[in-house]
Amino acid sequence: MTRVSAISTALLVLAGLAGAMPNAEARQFRKAAYYPAGIMNWTVITADFNHDGNLDLITGDFDRSKLYVFLGKGDGTFHKPLISDIPGPSTLAVGDFNGDHIPDFAAIEGRGILAIYLGNGDGTFRNSANYGLGGGLGGNLAVADFNGDGHADIAVTNIDNEGQDGSVMVFFGNGKGKFKKPVIYKLPNDPYGITAGDFNGDHHPDLVVAEGQGSAIAVLMNDGRGHFKLTATYDTPSDEPASIAVAALKNGGNADLIVSCYAGIAVFPGNGDGTFSTPTLYSTNQLGLGASDSVIADFNGDGYLDVATTFQNGNVLALSYGKGDDTLDSAIGIKLAQDEFSSMSLVAADFNKDGYPDLASGSKEIVVLLNAR
Repeated sequence: MTRVSAISTALLVLAGLAGAMPNAEARQFRKAAYYPAGIMNWTVITADFNHDGNLDLITGDFDRSKLYVFLGKGDGTFHKPLISDIPGPSTLAVGDFNGDHIPDFAAIEGRGILAIYLGNGDGTFRNSANYGLGGGLGGNLAVADFNGDGHADIAVTNIDNEGQDGSVMVFFGNGKGKFKKPVIYKLPNDPYGITAGDFNGDHHPDLVVAEGQGSAIAVLMNDGRGHFKLTATYDTPSDEPASIAVAALKNGGNADLIVSCYAGIAVFPGNGDGTFSTPTLYSTNQLGLGASDSVIADFNGDGYLDVATTFQNGNVLALSYGKGDDTLDSAIGIKLAQDEFSSMSLVAADFNKDGYPDLASGSKEIVVLLNAR
């Protein structure tokens, strides 16, 4: 699904759903807390943006061109947001782009601008650079040191505005909040979701990209100097792959790919050499349609990684417990307020410092679910 069609689906769902009281049913999480944040928030990011030792949340309202910074109190609750102007933010990603150890963020703005915002250390930010995406719409972001020079780089998926094949654009950072002219890798079928991970154990971050209209994922391997080569394309067992998470679901195993697709979660077991085995699809149709993002963490403390998923269409989150062997149990639903939710992103972090991962997501409001353990 392209960004445009995903937006349309989200708007239709939000318009048609009626209100209800939030109710967390998976027993893994406490009753959800809601924080108002505009009307069209597609991305939520987390870091300690004001250096007080507490995790904070940031989201951007695409419709109203506003940035909302929720500073954390350290107990799982958040202060009223700091609100500032930002031109049509659709995607955000955290990174330290100037080497001062204060979290910064990158944003895709409007119709095809990569913007860099440097943190001031108090929860406010300053724009340091803007880069055009060559007429493309911009999709998603991955931040890592791709060329091993010690500076954060950015990979951007770019959907061509003229209906042609898209691309991955890799911007190399100079460590001062600026980036060089990008290297461009052409990809077909509306590349959107992108994630960095080490797929062959050489300690260099590789890339995997979801081709939203091609029902496929593309693997681009890093040669260690920041140059990428498309080495494989894998069909997904469901249409509309939207995002990809990377984790070793098998204890002590290789990096696997967890792909959020229209009909569920597809797990591609990693072989440790940059290739992946036949995927297994875990259906989430009984909970919602259009899985849009998944995060990986050990939510129940049993030593096995689990998967939490959010949807473009539905009033639930899904929680799939891992077995420690590359397989998952059937998804359990966590109901949310019906008039709030059609979400594109999800984050897992310990917001109240109890040692267990919590969840935050966003749509018309930011939703925070604290782990009940």
